[in-house]
Amino acid sequence: MIPTRSLPPLSYSIPPNLRPKVGSLVVAPLSGRPRLGIVVELGEADERATESLITVSDEIFLTANVVRLCEWAAEQSAVSPAAALRAALPPGIEADKYRVVRPRRGWKWSEGEVVERAELKRILGATAMNAAEVGERIELSPRLSSVRTEEWASVRNGSIPAFGRAYRQSEMFETLREGGGEMPVSDLLSKSEASRATLRSLAGRGAVRLEVRPSTSIVTSSGEWPSEVPRAIERGVSSAMERGSSLWRMPSRDIPEAVAAMGRAVVGAGKTMLVLAPEIRKVDGLVEHMSRSLPKGSRIAAYHGEAGRNRAEIWRMAGLGDVDVLVGARAAALVPMEGLGAICVADEPNEAHRAESGGYEGLPIHARELAMRRGEMEGVPVLFLSPTPSLRLFSSVGGSELPARRAERWPSVRLVDMRGSGADVSSTVVSAFRGAVEGGGRVGVVVDRLGYATAVSCLHCGSVRKCPNCDIPFSLRGKALTCARCGHRARFEPECPECGSKRVSPTGMAVERVRERLSDLLEVDIGLLTANERELDDARVVVGTARPVLARDWDTVAIPDADSFLAGGWMGSVERAFRVFHGAAESARTLLVAQTRNPEHYALQAALREDYRGFADAELSRLRRLGYPPYSHLALLTFHGRGDAVRRAVKSTLPALGDGIEASEPIPVPGSKSSRWRVVLRSGTREGVARAGGEAVRRLSKGRDFEVEVEIDPEEV
Repeated sequence: MIPTRSLPPLSYSIPPNLRPKVGSLVVAPLSGRPRLGIVVELGEADERATESLITVSDEIFLTANVVRLCEWAAEQSAVSPAAALRAALPPGIEADKYRVVRPRRGWKWSEGEVVERAELKRILGATAMNAAEVGERIELSPRLSSVRTEEWASVRNGSIPAFGRAYRQSEMFETLREGGGEMPVSDLLSKSEASRATLRSLAGRGAVRLEVRPSTSIVTSSGEWPSEVPRAIERGVSSAMERGSSLWRMPSRDIPEAVAAMGRAVVGAGKTMLVLAPEIRKVDGLVEHMSRSLPKGSRIAAYHGEAGRNRAEIWRMAGLGDVDVLVGARAAALVPMEGLGAICVADEPNEAHRAESGGYEGLPIHARELAMRRGEMEGVPVLFLSPTPSLRLFSSVGGSELPARRAERWPSVRLVDMRGSGADVSSTVVSAFRGAVEGGGRVGVVVDRLGYATAVSCLHCGSVRKCPNCDIPFSLRGKALTCARCGHRARFEPECPECGSKRVSPTGMAVERVRERLSDLLEVDIGLLTANERELDDARVVVGTARPVLARDWDTVAIPDADSFLAGGWMGSVERAFRVFHGAAESARTLLVAQTRNPEHYALQAALREDYRGFADAELSRLRRLGYPPYSHLALLTFHGRGDAVRRAVKSTLPALGDGIEASEPIPVPGSKSSRWRVVLRSGTREGVARAGGEAVRRLSKGRDFEVEVEIDPEEV
């Protein structure tokens, strides 16, 4: 489990008393020290196996399918197999525990006792501890992290006691019965508004049993959700269960019901289900929804970072089949599950479904890829849900798309053509805001926060200056136009090459600028809502970035600068813009108003008409012509070091990566003050670019005065 690409799988002999399987967590010697490892293959005796396994964990193990999935993910994302396997294990494995096998006379520990490394070292000393380990008196014994416990109350079987005048006891007993006959003591005390003394009296009567249980965050369904479900959703789920990988386009507000309908079908068939959601908030929302809509007694668990130490226990229970539905963030894609019957990916295009390279928790590969591959390996259906799925998924599912569900509510749309106008906020937008506020409504204003990159457009005709090689809008840096992908540079000219106007200028309004401008125009308090800031977010008018603003419903939604979304300096900016425009329409109850100098742009027009397929056809045609994903595959190399050293290394190394690999010039990462550089590799196959990316890192990381990271097929380049 050492996270390095240079260490291959190692061979060990198996002592007769051990019975490992593929996926077993084992302790094996390496360089004179016990190490943790995962069994990836069992074979005949190998003469290279000069050492033997020490122990096999009986509580921590992966399934063979998850091991194969991790190996595939490692190849596809150019990470080490050890890193992929470690991502499949729960956080918090206690790898510092030792079991006492043969205690010496005078030791304070008895045979079989588990002791922490720190205590052994403190009492025995480092030398004596090492001798005890070599002499097989102690052995490394990894454990799952201990779980929190909580006190539960449950109704004892038998007749209902005669409470007489003990009204508080009677009310508490009825509260417990109405709650299903058992509940955590803390919940019982809160709901009954009674004291612990009342509970002790109930227990003394023999009416209630008190016991301590692990606090595993398992939710048991009450089955109280209304049974009336749109027949179209039930039919769609039935169709999805008969297919392999299916894509279902539907309004965002229908997704929880579709997930629950699939859960009912899977649990009803005696199987388990894995649901992947991009954010903790959405994970918890789906758990709450299913806790009322699945068959009574169904066990539902949330698997994400805020579960703390209980994640290890949830992971263990899922592997034993003691969880009917596991709802988790991206790391849940690799959790072993007994009796898996289906996988569902909610809000599929969300970039939070993918961990950053070298980032927090998970692999740098999108959850849709893991879900699709796992479904193939385990022979279970996979359902992807989104109103605006990624073009990578849409182009790959072929005929496996279910009939799309259109939104029941769609706002009126006002598209304000700003060509020829020098104003930043039109009178139409101001009137819409005032009308909404005076009518008691609320307005959400969506702004694309522009950082280092500023697009350049003509205020007269709306054309945007683009790189001739990449068809990506130039970024203005200083007095030069630069392509963020290939590094092509051009002079900034104030005259428009399309219409000859001399009104070419940087475009894009940041959040604070829009907020200040609207405050001046409307003379009301303007709220702020971004991923990191929240101020007066209950105001009548709130300005913010797309994701937090569009997570709410508004009477009116405004996009004061639609062009800033379309003019992003990366290859997926048009797709993201379409998703923002469509999401704005979903969030608006009554009116959507957008300002633009490109009112005919196909992404804007298709989004406002709820025409995903029309947008996909146009954008995929453009991507195919340019050779961009999904019609090619990329590796993004990020260097941390001096530019001259990076350029020399790239020039000497990348040409040797083989035919069919195209490499860009090193481009400084904007905002990094020339300490970070990027190179993009392109190939026709993912396997080819993953091999090239991994080989580039291996060669460039040796004896250099810089660091290099690789990310395969990033969502944004």
